[in-house]
Amino acid sequence: MTDFSVETVVIGAGVVGLAISREFSNINRETLVLESEKHFGNVTSSRNSGVIHAGIYYPEKSLKSKFCIEGNILLYEYCKRHKIPHRNTKKILVASSSGQIQIIDQIKINAEKNGVRNIKKLTKSQTLQLEPLIQCEESLLVPSSGIVDPISFMRSLEGQILDSGNMISYQSLVSKINFDGKIFTLRVLDNNNQDTIIKCKYLINATGLYATKIANKIEELQKDLIPKTYYAKGNYFSVNKNFGIRHLVYPIPEGFGLGIHLTLELDNSIKFGPDVEWVDTPDDYQVNTDRKQYFIKEIHKYFPSLDVNLLQPNYSGIRPILNNQDKSMRDFVINTYEEHHIPNLINLYGIESPGLTSSLAMAKHIVQLVN
Repeated sequence: MTDFSVETVVIGAGVVGLAISREFSNINRETLVLESEKHFGNVTSSRNSGVIHAGIYYPEKSLKSKFCIEGNILLYEYCKRHKIPHRNTKKILVASSSGQIQIIDQIKINAEKNGVRNIKKLTKSQTLQLEPLIQCEESLLVPSSGIVDPISFMRSLEGQILDSGNMISYQSLVSKINFDGKIFTLRVLDNNNQDTIIKCKYLINATGLYATKIANKIEELQKDLIPKTYYAKGNYFSVNKNFGIRHLVYPIPEGFGLGIHLTLELDNSIKFGPDVEWVDTPDDYQVNTDRKQYFIKEIHKYFPSLDVNLLQPNYSGIRPILNNQDKSMRDFVINTYEEHHIPNLINLYGIESPGLTSSLAMAKHIVQLVN
């Protein structure tokens, strides 16, 4: 068994863990990233829509609103500076019936309160001028939405961490954590079940779907302070065809998701999803093809000419949800000393959408908390 000491450990090499570690690296903080998977972003971060969100839906003053709006600006700047494949496609939020017009009006008001700028209402004819295949009664044009290649973004973050002299250890499973009042001691198993003991002063739990599981391994952490995580699977179906559509197209949000939306790929093919399917485990990634008829029904509300024979199952992702009863209570949760009374420990819970967009802004916030 070997021992290793480092100033800061970040558990999790998804987009948020990498962004935090890169931010620490920028201020010359000695940092080790521990990841149980073989590669970065294998879980939630590579299984999403790849959308750069504007921040129009989230409650005013929520962490999602704050980090999404700040992160939107930072992500576009980062992509331009580091030549990450991305596109400012803009988004059209469609009201498929006259009864939904009031809802998009409310979303516009909420977005403007949050600080989202230049949102514009479009009539049916104006929408058709932009997207001739999309049917609606009215719509909102959201200029700051776009798409990004998440893998290229995360590869760039990984490169900056390594170039700074810091380390990422893959296939490293944290099995136990203790805190003696000053130092965290982590027992870590590699893929050969060999033990390494790692000691650190600062510990960041950024494991997304597994944040609750990792928190429960901290023996001194009061267990009733750890929230339960629910698993919301999102299935995606795709069409390998360029229809000439150039905007993201979103229906009115319903239930726990944003509706079956149309997302462009960087090659101009399109995908639809995600839906919300509650599952019992965080590794149920089989696309549920039984959902296809539901997808067709929802897609045809705004894209009635789509040939459903072109629709094929693509992939799925799973979101960590902390409240499966009340959507309005779904916010990012950042637990610090104020909540658990363990110094230099930060647990991130419920990091789902818009986690990709929010990652750079959230990273700045986390680094400020421990400086």
